[in-house]
Amino acid sequence: MSQFDFSQILEALSEPFPSHEVEFKPGATNREKTKALALAYVDSRPYIQRLNLVCPDWQDEYQVMMLPDRVVVLCRLTIAGVTRTGDGECLLSGGEEGERTEPNAVTTASAQAFKRACVKFGLGAYLYALPQVWCDYDAQKRKIVNPPQLPEWALPPAERLEKATSRAIEREVEEHGAQPPEPEPAAEELPEPGAYKLPFGKHSGRTLAELWQSKDGQGYVRWLAAMDGKGFQPRNPTDQHAQRMARAFLTLQSAYAG
Repeated sequence: MSQFDFSQILEALSEPFPSHEVEFKPGATNREKTKALALAYVDSRPYIQRLNLVCPDWQDEYQVMMLPDRVVVLCRLTIAGVTRTGDGECLLSGGEEGERTEPNAVTTASAQAFKRACVKFGLGAYLYALPQVWCDYDAQKRKIVNPPQLPEWALPPAERLEKATSRAIEREVEEHGAQPPEPEPAAEELPEPGAYKLPFGKHSGRTLAELWQSKDGQGYVRWLAAMDGKGFQPRNPTDQHAQRMARAFLTLQSAYAG
């Protein structure tokens, strides 16, 4: 496999996981045990799913070493002929005051070693770069309360596009007229502007993205958006919504072009 192909594999592996797969566990706590650092993690299953999708011929091998108070596991992960390692450990007994012994020590240490080997290929590496945030902590349940929101750079492309679309729509609503009298879905529930289908006119049923790619379609989208105030003039809530979607679509096209 060429270095270029391997670089593509690394790029695909490095993409963030969907936000719903990211959870937070407590790290260091304050003296009162009311606050804890929120440490982001993802279960092993999404790691395996990503590997299966990007490079189905990956392989992993494990070496288990038993110590008096803990188990240590070394994982050798091979992707496209390249092998990198990761290590994990888990207490068998004892430990610091208040620290619980993991009943499935070998499984836990193996999962830790596997994910640390994945990080060597970029998979899940971004989790280590997330800001450390102090959150409310339930000491009895050993659980983070009200976990932090992920920054936008830590979201996969589809979720970043969804957020950008919502902001563009909200900006157009604020800058170009009030909301229509009839209630509309929240901005985050609105479709991606390019997928919006025109409900009227000679292009009824066609999406803005289809129009943009067609001959003379870009002129029609610009006319519909009427950014200079000389084009399409809305007469009802449906017209107003169509114009906002066209303006949001043009806003995104301008952002991507830049």
